[in-house]
Amino acid sequence: MYLSILLAILDIGPHIMGGERVTRSEWLHIAAPLVAVIGILMAFVAYGFATQKHWSRHLVITIFALIIVYASILGVLNVIHRAIMWRAIINGTLFGGVSVWYFYFKPNVAAYFRELANR
Repeated sequence: MYLSILLAILDIGPHIMGGERVTRSEWLHIAAPLVAVIGILMAFVAYGFATQKHWSRHLVITIFALIIVYASILGVLNVIHRAIMWRAIINGTLFGGVSVWYFYFKPNVAAYFRELANR
C-alpha cells in the first residue's frame, strides 16, 4: 500500500482509481489518504491474524465499509467522477459481502473466531 503511494510521489507508473486513469495529483489528493488508512488497517489485520485475535475479522469488514463510505462522500461532494464512485461502492459491497460471509457465516471460520472470543 505504501509502495503505491511512494510510486505515485515519484510519478512512476499509471495512476488509476476505479479502473479510470487519473492525474498524479488527483491520485495523491484523493486515493492516497484512503490507501494510507487501509495500509494501517491491513497491518492491524495481519497482526490480529498472526496473534489469533478475535477482533481481526471486524477490521477486514471495516476496510470495505471505509471504501464504500469514502467513495460515497467524495461522490456526493463531486470530488470524483460518478463512474469511479460507483465502481468503488460496487467493489466494496461485493468483496465486503464475501468477507462477511466468510468470517461470520462460514461454519468453521465463524466457530474459530467464536472460540477466540471465548478465550
